[in-house]
Formats: sequence, C-alpha cells, structure tokens
Amino acid sequence: MLFLFNDVILEIGQPIDKITADDFPVPVPVFEQMHLAEITFLAKEEIFADLQLPRTNPNKAIHLAVLLAAKSEANAVLIGPPANGASAAAEIGIRLAEVSLVAMSNLWQLQVGDTLTYEHVYNSVWSSLSE
Repeated sequence: MLFLFNDVILEIGQPIDKITADDFPVPVPVFEQMHLAEITFLAKEEIFADLQLPRTNPNKAIHLAVLLAAKSEANAVLIGPPANGASAAAEIGIRLAEVSLVAMSNLWQLQVGDTLTYEHVYNSVWSSLSE
C-alpha cells in the first residue's frame, strides 16, 4: 500500500500485516486499545519534534502511517504547523484523506522519477478537498 505523508509517498505494505509483525514497535494489544485521536496526537508530537520526519526518519514515518491507515480509511496525511509556527504539539494541524489509486500512482511515478514537488501533491490531493 502506498501512503502519502505530507509530500513523500511511503510504501507501507498492508497495515494489519505490519502491526502483527514481531518487530512492529506497538504491540497488538496496545494497538487494539488505541483510538485514532491518540494516534493523530502521536503524529503531531513527532512532527513537532521533526518537521521533516518523512525524510529524516522514514521508518518512524512508516510506523505512523501504518497506525493511521489501520485506524482510518486514510492513505494520506498532511501534518504540520500553522503559517505562524507552533509552540506546542497540540498546535500542529493534521488532515487525513483517501486518495484515489490513480492519483497515488501518478504521484509515486513522479517521486520515482525524482520530480515530485509539494505543488504536485497539493494540486493532486489537498487543493481538491473542501475545508
């Protein structure tokens, strides 16, 4: 499965397979008790600590993407501070979306060709969603 994390496409596999793997950092019983709100706040904390997380720590970004995908129908997340910055993780904004396979495939091809830009992502995904 492909998952769009800000402007980076991640290959996350099948979320249920990842979560039940022995090396996944969240044990299955803990995951089963987690709510989407907890996972989104965890994602906010990680982005607050490192705005470039999908690039600097792709494994951690994949783990977050797996958790988000498994608890929602989303295959994309846009997460970051407001224009004037954030002084706490709670101020980080987060938006989940379901992106069509066609759009995701097109973005993936751009990323593979090293031509994917934030503008491509924004125009293909986020600009078409209503506020």
